[in-house]
Amino acid sequence: MTAAIIHVGLLLAALAPPDAGAPARAPGDGGAGASAKVSARAEVETALGKAGGAELQRLAATAQATLMMIASDRSTAETLRARALSALAYARNLRAQTYLENFVVGRTPPLDATDRVLVRHAAVALGWQGDARLVETVAPLLDNADADVRLDAAIALGLGRTRSAEAPLRARLATETDAAVRRQIEASLKAVTAPR
Repeated sequence: MTAAIIHVGLLLAALAPPDAGAPARAPGDGGAGASAKVSARAEVETALGKAGGAELQRLAATAQATLMMIASDRSTAETLRARALSALAYARNLRAQTYLENFVVGRTPPLDATDRVLVRHAAVALGWQGDARLVETVAPLLDNADADVRLDAAIALGLGRTRSAEAPLRARLATETDAAVRRQIEASLKAVTAPR
């Protein structure tokens, strides 16, 4: 909880549009900026709909704020939101890490099917980033009632290859009943305990 509180200010700064606080323009008042933003978002959404790995990398480098906006927008389709979160795995910077951490913490425990899918994508994105707070952010998901959430939490912890992930992975392995989750925990344990 402390990590979430610490990062609230950073999250708010990351989510604020660059022109926050600027006076709004009336229609026909030369407000081309608003239509450009809508157009830019539409372009990113279109790219997310058909993107492969290279395109996700490009989006993370050029449209990080738009990806965050899409991921946070509850009126946007779940698949686009999930792809936006996956693209943020390529944005290896503090802003993206903080956003992803707060996304996971703010939706833990995930209350509905959409939140479960989105938390899974955000957790794996954090795993790819190798975030310093990966274990404290993602390890609580190992206790989620949904096996898919536990599976992706184990994947994320394995991707991070952080030695401190060993304890929560071993603790979950002792009680895990789902065969697929058990296999992933075992694979993740090999990754986090491998000599470097």
